[in-house]
Order: sequence, then structure tokens, then C-alpha cells
Amino acid sequence: MSGQQHPALAPVTEGSANTRADDRSSPRGPVPDPVTGGADRGRAANTLLGEGGSPKRPVPDPVTGGADRDSAANTRPGKGSSLKRPVSGPVTGGAVNGGPDRDGSRGRGIVDPATGRVLTRLPDTDAPGVADAVARADTAFRTVWADTSPARRAGLLRELAGLLREDRDHLAALERGNAGKPTARAGAEVDFAADVVDWFAAAARYPVGETHPAAPGLRTYTDRVPVGVCAAICPNNYPLLLAVWKIAAALAYGNTVVVKPAPETPLSVRRLVESAARVLPPGVLSAVYGGAETGRLLCEHADVAMVSFTGSTAAGREVARRCGDGLKPVSLELGGKSPVVVFRDADLDAAARAVVAGFTGNTGQMCVAGTRLIVDRAVHEEFVARVAELAGALRVGPPEDPRTDLGPLISRAAADRAAEAVKEAAERGARVILPPGRREVRHGPDGGFYVHPVIVDGAPFDTRAWREELFAPVLSVAAFDTDAQALDLAHDTAYGLSASVWTGDADRAEHFGRALRAGMVWVNTWGDTEETVSVSGMGQSGYGRELGIHAVEGYTRPRAVWVAHRPGR
Repeated sequence: MSGQQHPALAPVTEGSANTRADDRSSPRGPVPDPVTGGADRGRAANTLLGEGGSPKRPVPDPVTGGADRDSAANTRPGKGSSLKRPVSGPVTGGAVNGGPDRDGSRGRGIVDPATGRVLTRLPDTDAPGVADAVARADTAFRTVWADTSPARRAGLLRELAGLLREDRDHLAALERGNAGKPTARAGAEVDFAADVVDWFAAAARYPVGETHPAAPGLRTYTDRVPVGVCAAICPNNYPLLLAVWKIAAALAYGNTVVVKPAPETPLSVRRLVESAARVLPPGVLSAVYGGAETGRLLCEHADVAMVSFTGSTAAGREVARRCGDGLKPVSLELGGKSPVVVFRDADLDAAARAVVAGFTGNTGQMCVAGTRLIVDRAVHEEFVARVAELAGALRVGPPEDPRTDLGPLISRAAADRAAEAVKEAAERGARVILPPGRREVRHGPDGGFYVHPVIVDGAPFDTRAWREELFAPVLSVAAFDTDAQALDLAHDTAYGLSASVWTGDADRAEHFGRALRAGMVWVNTWGDTEETVSVSGMGQSGYGRELGIHAVEGYTRPRAVWVAHRPGR
């Protein structure tokens, strides 16, 4: 689907504000512990008001699957094999793909954020379990995977993409139950994940090297070689999708992977790894579970060659420090507090729809969420009113309800943090705009962790609402008078993940497109993301590349080779 926006990220179209939100993105927020990856964040994309609806087939129970697990789950089909049905069965604890299976009746409670109910329990992987998973991955790398031909790796990845599509409804149900995602959005994210795997299946066969002029009898070339065992530490806002971004790239380029999902949202990743065991050789893809301690064990393990982390900036610093002690390369996709600059000559209707999508998509739990609106003073009141009307029409409710636009936040702490930031801004003189008839930020049907979309207009620039990534549908607004002031306000942040500008002036659009300091810049659009385009952050939003052809740079290392055709020449 190169060259266009994925359906899960489709731009806002004309229609009622209650049309389903089919967004996707990745954001984060403060993390309760530094190495978990269980930050209130994630990454990538867009929630624009798109078509919604329930899936065509019955959605399995989000925990049990309602079917017996295939007894051949650990067999490896041959090239071109067809898998008749997805893996199903109860979710239990432990590492997968050859790792020990543990008693799922004990361990960390995995909570449904829509109700606060414990879905199941999953023990944290202890130090011997992490060591075992890494040892299996290292053995698989040295004995099987690194020497598997690119064509064969590509074929197995295509089979993995097929598994994702076969298991779409079940994976979507897990994302709905464990991460609180509305059903249509969850299904679109599974679709995008499968597209990402297909892209990296193709990329596995792309040429990556150069030949160089050399003396007679000497051949000189450079190539890229896999790094080895990669640890993928993932966030809770896009549990499956962001894990797949890392897994697919690492596997395509000949690495093996130990993935650690966020402690709050392990269920879809666990099912993915179980299913992948039917396609991939043992040890090529394993999962470990837990929080900060599990992440620390991965970062510090001598046989983990590279760490890819998505989460908060605070947690990213800790990951970088632990990896730095061993001179271990790390890719960091971290926080954001993205500006959206709107000029008076912009298409204000289109801009308003995009602003609403940008701060409410995935219930605001996106690293690229456009949570700082910087609007031309000449249209400030008019534009804020448009945004408030659209945001106020969105429906907050249970993820299984097809009318729902915004599901719950990931935790009670996340909802409390958002409410406290809004309260602080109000006490400091900001105007707080809630949906019609609402007086509180919190909204709690069935004990879930819900908040309403909130606009905070005129918050002082030292408040949390303006400065911190809240990972919630909270939009801060500031007015500007000049282009220079708009740019200064846009850059009034330590982050540099994404930015957007809306204007009808071509010269201004070109200028801001160049001047905005962010890894992703959208001009008169927002949230476009394709698996073919590499993305990264600036400043405190991290470094390293995700997606696209440049992902190869993180998962391989360059090597120079000289070959003498006449030894001892």
C-alpha cells in the first residue's frame, strides 16, 4: 500500500462527528517504571473519523478464544504451506516458541481498562526464563536464521502475514479487551500489522551493499550483516502493531527476536508469538513478560546485540544508559508533544477535523498526538469553537459498542493524571472546554478508565497541559500573531517527533515544512503513515528508524570486505 495512507489511518472525511474513529498512532506518556516499555504511549498514526462497524465474523472471547489449541502449534510447515486455522485457546503465562509454559493462575493481573476487571494473570518472566529465551534466540541465530536465504525468510514472513490475517478477529478481540480499543480500530490495526510484515518480506530481498573501485586482482565491497539477537521492548498503546514493526524488520534482515510486550497489554503479542511458532524455526521469535526488571535483564544480557524500545523519554534514557554500559546499539522511539499550527488562510473545516483526530485518536494515546494547537489569533475563537463542536460530538464508551469513538485509557493512573493536569491549568486561569453537559474530565461507565475529550485554552506555558505528554485526549491551545511567533511556540518543547501546519499560502507551507524541527512533518494533512516510509524522532523524541527501507540501518551493521584473487599478490 505504498504511496497512500493505510485505511486504518484514513483522513477525516465529511460526515457527522459520530462516524466511527478509525485512527491509529503511537504515543506515550509517563511510565511508572523506567525499563518496562509499559509507558502510556506508543507510536504511529492517525485517527480520523472514518467508517466503522462490527466485524463480519463473530469475535472470539478476548481471553479464551473459545477453541482448543492446535496440538501442532510448535510444528514448522514447509515452504508454501497453508495453515488451515489460527491458533486458539486460553492465554497462560510464560515464554513462547519453545520456552517454558507456566501456570496462568498466578502472576500479574491483566486488566480490561473498559471495566477494571482482571482478564487473566500472567507471571513475570524471571532471570532464568529471560536467559533461556535469549539463549534459544542466540542458538537459532547462529545455527539457522542468519544463514537462511533472504528468499526463504521472505517466504516465511509472508506466511506470518497470512497468519495475522487468518487470526484477525481474535487478535482484534484481544486488543479490544486488553487495550480498550474500539472493535473497528483494533481490526484496522491488525490489517496494518499484516501489511507491515508483507513489506518487510519484500525488503528482505532488497540489495544492500556497494562495490568499490580496487586495484587489479582485488575486489572490494561493502555489505550489511545482521546484528544477532534483538530485544523488542514495546508500549501499551499499540500492543500488537508496534511489536510487529520491530519483529518484522529484525527477522527480515536475519536477526532473531525476544519481544517484551508492555506489562499491561501482553495478550495479543503472546498470541502472535504462539502462532508464529507454527511457521518459524524454534527460538527465532520468543516472548518474555513483565515490567522494569524484565526489561533490565534484556538490556543488560551480554548476548542481546541490539535493543529497540518504544516508550516514554524517561524510560528511553534508562534503556540507553543500560545498553550504553555494554556499548550496545539501541533504537529509541520516545515521547511527543506535537504542535499543530493553523493559519487564518487554511481550510479551517479540514484543519478542525484533523485537529480533533490528532488529539482524540486512540483516545489520545499516541506519540504523534497533536496535543498543542497553535492558532492564528484572527481566527482563534472561531476555530476553537469548531474543534470543540466536533470533539464534543464524539462518543466515549465501551469498546464493543459500534457507536463508540473513544474507548478507555489504559489505566486508572493515566485517567487521574489527565484530570489532574486539566485541573492545574484551570486553577492557573485557563479556559477548560468539555463536551456539552459534562462537568468532569473523568467518565466512568462500568468502572472503566474513561475521560472525555478536553480543550484547555490559554494554559500557562509551564503547566503540565502544555508541556507534558499526557497520553490522553487533552488539547492545549495558544494564539499567535506572527509567523515567527508561531514557529517559536511550535518549538516550545523538548520533543521533536511530529508537527503539522495548515495554510493556504504555498510559500509559507514550504517554509514551515523545512523549519519545523520534527521527525515527521505534515503540511495541510495529518497522520499519513505508510509501511514504506521510514520515520524517526528528533530531540527528546529519540533516534533510530522504524519502517521503510532505512529500518535496515538499525538491524544490521555495515561491513567492508577485500577479496584478493591472487593470494599474497
